[in-house]
Amino acid sequence: MCPEIVDEAAQVWFGPQHVSAHGWATKLTIVGDYIVECDPNAGYFHRSAEKCLEFRNFQQGALIMERLCMLEAFLAEYPYVKAVEQIAQLDVPERARVMRTIMMEASRIHSLQFWWGQFGAELGLFAMTLWPWVDREYFLDAFEELTGSRHAVSYSAPGGVKYDFNEKSIKMLERALDRLEDRLPKFRDMILRSPTFKLRTKKIGLFDAAQGLKWGLSGPNIKACGIPMDLRKDDPDPNLAYEMCDWEVPVTTNEDHPGQCDAYDRMSQRFKEIETSASIIRQLLPQVPEGPIIDPKARAKANRLPEGEAYGRVEGTRGVTTLFLKTADKAQTPYRAKIRGPCFASYYSLKHLVPGSTFADFVVIFGSLDPYPGWWDR
Repeated sequence: MCPEIVDEAAQVWFGPQHVSAHGWATKLTIVGDYIVECDPNAGYFHRSAEKCLEFRNFQQGALIMERLCMLEAFLAEYPYVKAVEQIAQLDVPERARVMRTIMMEASRIHSLQFWWGQFGAELGLFAMTLWPWVDREYFLDAFEELTGSRHAVSYSAPGGVKYDFNEKSIKMLERALDRLEDRLPKFRDMILRSPTFKLRTKKIGLFDAAQGLKWGLSGPNIKACGIPMDLRKDDPDPNLAYEMCDWEVPVTTNEDHPGQCDAYDRMSQRFKEIETSASIIRQLLPQVPEGPIIDPKARAKANRLPEGEAYGRVEGTRGVTTLFLKTADKAQTPYRAKIRGPCFASYYSLKHLVPGSTFADFVVIFGSLDPYPGWWDR
């Protein structure tokens, strides 16, 4: 680099065309190899999901929600379904509660497998990309057997679920878990003990819990700071079945910087998330009771809703995912829907998190937060 331009600031657009930008556009101001300013820009992935919800009936709305993040479709659709159940005052059968919970945790595992592979590609660790993507196919096979679809599952419905477990779908889910539990320790050893991975992630994107909470982070990104903040424990949902199993909120502690987390910690935390989800599924599968899978009055009650407001939320793969729903009397569609996805906060935290880092580390920091554009460009 010529000496006369070393200290000149340059503006570089990272995305939306860059494969690691996930459809987002982030304007970086750099001096030499270092980023001095980060300006995240929303709107390049916008699909007007909130407005679309206002033109769909209460049976169709969940389909819009799951398409915001098909990697965690079983989780993504739930806040909408929960809000409708609150306004319609629907009861959820015990069998549906347990099956919902099982499939939501399977969806969490699948989503983390996808992220982990994608993160490996962004760091240039290609084996780390292919191996979990092969394993996630086993979960997708189980999803297809149960719902007929591998991604847009359309499983939960107001008052219960649409599809019942059968012997084959249970066996396929157990096979996916068997493979996961056999290979996960090998993957953990391969990645977390890798000198290359440590060099790329240790002390990169470091922030503390107070900063994370101020920025609105949740999920693995805040639990990696040692904060056991999880809706599944903090505010148990009566329409789910987490109280039927024994589990603890996984957290990660940075030995060098207690109360803080870096990109390495966020990877380590997501391994713990996968193990916790697998344990929950293993405990719930033998407890699935007999009985109906949906409230018999659900279709009639959810056809026209009374006037009301409701707030549905779930501990998603990437953090707390919520939806506010407002209805008019005898309405067939919502009057207003407002989505709060976890990735809006994680994306805009880059404004504070990135300056001072090298340009090469931007992809590491960006990817370690597990962002997904549909959750805020909605």
